[in-house]
Parts: sequence; structure tokens; C-alpha cells
Amino acid sequence: ITSLAIIFVTLSTVAVVLRMYTRRHLLHNVGPDDTMIGVAQVLAIAVSITTILEAVWGLGRHTRFVSPTDAIKQLRCLYANTIIYNAAQTLTKVSFLVLYRRLFPSHRIQNVTLWFLGFIVVWGVIQEFIVALSCMPLETVVPSMAGKCIWTLPVWYLTSCMNIATDFGIFVIPIFPVFKLQMRTRQKVLLLGLFCLGFFACVISLIRLSTLHQGINTTDPFWDNAPAAYWSVVELNCGILCACLPTLRPLVSKVM
Repeated sequence: ITSLAIIFVTLSTVAVVLRMYTRRHLLHNVGPDDTMIGVAQVLAIAVSITTILEAVWGLGRHTRFVSPTDAIKQLRCLYANTIIYNAAQTLTKVSFLVLYRRLFPSHRIQNVTLWFLGFIVVWGVIQEFIVALSCMPLETVVPSMAGKCIWTLPVWYLTSCMNIATDFGIFVIPIFPVFKLQMRTRQKVLLLGLFCLGFFACVISLIRLSTLHQGINTTDPFWDNAPAAYWSVVELNCGILCACLPTLRPLVSKVM
């Protein structure tokens, strides 16, 4: 888990740094989408750190080998991890949509992305409240608070399915507008290919979704939750990578 988290957060960090360099030094045009992805990357680093701490305190080991003290520490990290993860996902989606608004000035795309932005932001806030108050006994995080719990699996399925659906919608948006851009066919195909890499992130999200049932309906949660944890790290960082790659075309052109 630790190695995987370090590898993927390093890749996404490099992509964000290259994006910032391209926008600031080559194009001299840093926009709100760049700021959003920068904040998302900071949160992705926090997700990786909390995931690594979860591994230190028992995640990936059989439950019988995890002490009660370590179990509480791991649950606190999981609680923080889940909230930060959802915020990072929301910011990544917002960054995509703001980028589309910069690239595609057509009235239709502006309207679609505006409505999508509103939905993503509202759903992101709702999702944070749902996750924060879901089946996570709050006394393990704040000892003075009474434990509260609702069904965990339906909540995780709901948030994951909504993330997959919104991801798919976001990655479909640029397919047709790309062909209307004033550039060579080869460049259009390359740009379209970069945008379509986002569907790879959807595949990863589906894999992560398939691990949730095993992680909840288990008598060995510390062991069986490990796949959901590392696929979450992979999914988040791949989403950030996909958000950065289309913006690196000027840098690649300069290098080539």
C-alpha cells in the first residue's frame, strides 16, 4: 500500500508541476482550473499520507494482529481520508469543467458545463455531509461524541456510483467539440486521445467499486479493506493525471 501510494502521488505531483510550468512560463496564463487542480493535488498528497498511516496502524494486516489502540488510530485516519478524498475528487471534476469552458467557447458547451459545475459542487457538499455522518462511530474520532451509524455499504455504493456517472459525463463532453477546433487533424486526434484517457479513470473507479462489498461484509476488515484503500489512491491520482495531460501539449511541442 505504501509503495503504491508513493508511486502514484509522485506521478500526479509531477504532472501538476509540469502543468503549472506550462501555464505560467510558456503560456503566461494561469487560470482557475489550474488553481483547482493544484488544491486537488495537495489533498491527494494528504490522502496518500493518511492511507500510508492507515497501513502503519493495521490496514493490510489480519485483524487479529491489530491492537485496539492501533485500530482506533486507523479508524481516525480512515475518517479523515474519506472526507479529504471526496473533496479532492470534487475539485478535480471542477478543474476539468473549468478547463472545458476555457477551451470551448460555444454557447452549448458553456451552458452544459455551467449546469454540470453547479451539480458537481452541490453534490460534492452533500457527499461530504453524507460521508462525515455515515457509519463511522464518531467517538473513535472525537471521544466526547456519541457514536452514530447508518448503513455503510449503501452510502459507499451511492457515492462511488455517482462519481463514476459524473466522471463519464465529464469525459464525454469534449469529444464532439474537439473536432470543431481550428487545428490540424493529427492534433485533434491527439487532443481527443488525451481527453479520452479519462475513461481509463472510469475503469479504475469500477474496479474500486467492486472492492467495496468485500471490505464491508467481512470478519477481517483490516485485511479486506486494503484493496479499496489502494484503488482509491490510484483512482484519485489517475484522475489528476488525466486532468493535466491535455494541458501539456505546448510543453511537449516545445520539447519535440
